[in-house]
Amino acid sequence: MKRRHWLGMAGAGLVSLILARRGCSREPDPDTLQSLAARRGLTWGAATSTAQLQDADFRALLLQQVGLLVPEWQMKWDQLQPRPDGFEFAAADALLRFARQHRLGLRGHTLVWHQQLPGWLETMAPANCAAVLERYIRTVVEHYRGQLQSWDVVNEPIAEDGSGLRRTIWLDSLGPNYIDRALRWARAADPSTPLVINEYGLEGDDPTTARKREQMLTLLRSLRQQGAPVQALGLQAHLYATDTGPTFRTLPTFLRQISDLGLDLYVTELDVNDQALPAAIPERDARVAAVYGDFLAAVLPQPRLKLICGWGLSDRYTWLNQAFPRADGLPQRPLSFSQDLQPKPALMKIMSSLML
Repeated sequence: MKRRHWLGMAGAGLVSLILARRGCSREPDPDTLQSLAARRGLTWGAATSTAQLQDADFRALLLQQVGLLVPEWQMKWDQLQPRPDGFEFAAADALLRFARQHRLGLRGHTLVWHQQLPGWLETMAPANCAAVLERYIRTVVEHYRGQLQSWDVVNEPIAEDGSGLRRTIWLDSLGPNYIDRALRWARAADPSTPLVINEYGLEGDDPTTARKREQMLTLLRSLRQQGAPVQALGLQAHLYATDTGPTFRTLPTFLRQISDLGLDLYVTELDVNDQALPAAIPERDARVAAVYGDFLAAVLPQPRLKLICGWGLSDRYTWLNQAFPRADGLPQRPLSFSQDLQPKPALMKIMSSLML
């Protein structure tokens, strides 16, 4: 099946809606995630890697659907500085060249994180942490100065249980103001690229989420009072589907609180974990699609929402099969397109949400 016909095959209801919107009777060219997002003033992106881009069919789908790429792992510290005496930018530079060749944006992900650190940092004296972190941030940000859509400067700073800041090498060595310092070092290296704090577990209605939100608000208010150069909060939005949840009733209030601080909103790593769902694909796909719809209903009305990035585009390439394998051994189905690159109910729900 030629890809230009997939939308018509995916559901007559959606096609009819597109026809009505366009005021025409002929079969339209298919809308894409990016084209529909752009009508709302948004950008739609997806995480990828240079290895995935070697897959010609997937590459074509990616280029058809998105306006922005995110390095899945090739801008993390263990990749960019595997040894203390040198930096290796080749793989990340290749992603940037690809993005620029195809007129796509590229996000920087991520500068300061507690995971994917090079082994040599484990032997670093605490007294050297500030100098090492500053050198790393300045070197990397200067290398990509003016070429990226945004930078995730600090990734996952809040403790998993919402009790405070996450205990990391940076918190232990530099204290709580490591976040402010990281932002300022990044801004000194690049005066214009938006700087983002990125976090997971801020979306649902459970008590742990409520605690994490309060800690995030406390952190962002403090940073704003100190004049720290943070422009946006990134919601990772790694969502977990169950038979009845999650729900997002309290999310809009939290997002308005973030916007009231003068910050933009990014959805940075969207996918839906189906680990807890039954094996049957129709039921699984329907539930995953419903989660996407409920989440987008909560975030799309926010006026300071700027972009939505899936953590992948096709189930052919999803981190969830390694990180959260299903007990029945079946592959997860968390993304918009199937392993064979066909549209799924999740895609239809996302597209219809973008059209509302």
